[in-house]
Amino acid sequence: MAVVEIKGQNGGLVFVFGSGTIDEYTAELSNRFAANPLLFAGFSVTFRGEPLKNLTSEELGSLQRLCLDHGLTLAVPHVSKTVRERDTSGKDMIVKRTLRSGQKIIHDGSIVIMGDVHESAEVVASQDIIVLGRLEGVVHAGCFGDASSIVLALKLMPRQIRIADKISRPPSDSTPNDHPELAYIEEGHICVREYKIPNSNRKRASI
Repeated sequence: MAVVEIKGQNGGLVFVFGSGTIDEYTAELSNRFAANPLLFAGFSVTFRGEPLKNLTSEELGSLQRLCLDHGLTLAVPHVSKTVRERDTSGKDMIVKRTLRSGQKIIHDGSIVIMGDVHESAEVVASQDIIVLGRLEGVVHAGCFGDASSIVLALKLMPRQIRIADKISRPPSDSTPNDHPELAYIEEGHICVREYKIPNSNRKRASI
């Protein structure tokens, strides 16, 4: 198999990554784009391949930017931002532990972490990332280009947030809030707002 195999699918392109390094992927794509600059422009592209899980969020981002620089767009599936609707996909990963410094999780789907994400830990997901604790590390939601993905944490104080191809870093003097917060893309920028749990109208049964 080639380092990167390119296929057509549903009017767009699929880049299937085989075994290789970030330098090999970059060189392969750069050579193909240079050889046929008009062939790729205007198409949407989706990344696939198990070896992508070995790349860092920065390396994935560099491949995405390379595609954008040559006129491609990142495929964005039409999916809801709500966690409840995403739960029906069958692709969610639930991690029932704290992710400690130096640890990394990559998953093609949403990730729910029932614990903290320490400062030098990293979480990469193709959809949403939900942390039921303190988020202090690096997270990349929508790593294959899904700009509708979100990042939600009970304590949102990350070293870096990336959603699709957008990157945000909090100011060095920022302090954590005492309420859950939600990060999402709006008008081409990553925005953060307080997350309020919807009130339920359901009455509790008497005991």
